[in-house]
Amino acid sequence: MGSFVVANSGSVGLPYDGDPRASYLLISQGKVSIRRIEYDVESEVKELRASGYPHTDWLAAMHRTAKYVPPF
Repeated sequence: MGSFVVANSGSVGLPYDGDPRASYLLISQGKVSIRRIEYDVESEVKELRASGYPHTDWLAAMHRTAKYVPPF
């Protein structure tokens, strides 16, 4: 039977590990790595608030801290 790797880097723009950079998973030549890219979190929060999406204060707190924040 063959082998395989299952890898999940989590959410691209809403990490819970304390690192606010966006992340993605790269698999190259059988090696798995997580890459990080900085982005303007405050700009994202501004767009989020303007979107009319519900619970933006809660989501903004998670974007800013890059950690899970209990709702409300």
